[in-house]
Amino acid sequence: MDTVIVLEPDTPTNVRILGPDRGPADPGNPVRLAHCAPAEASGTCGPLTLCGLSTADMTLAPRRSPDPGRPRWNTCAACREAEEASPPG
Repeated sequence: MDTVIVLEPDTPTNVRILGPDRGPADPGNPVRLAHCAPAEASGTCGPLTLCGLSTADMTLAPRRSPDPGRPRWNTCAACREAEEASPPG
């Protein structure tokens, strides 16, 4: 299953460190957790994350440098486990 990373918004008083420079990935738009969601054919995400949350208020994560593997963000454990358990493609 192809997945995309979506970012769950957070309140400004609870900003998590996400960027490689140890700063918020987007200080104007703080993030609580990064989630995985099924990728639609159009490149957008499905209506629910792999852990069952609605993606309606979430935003797609920005593309990162072409380093192998996923970015090391504060990722939802349930989404991470579901993604690892699903067969690729």
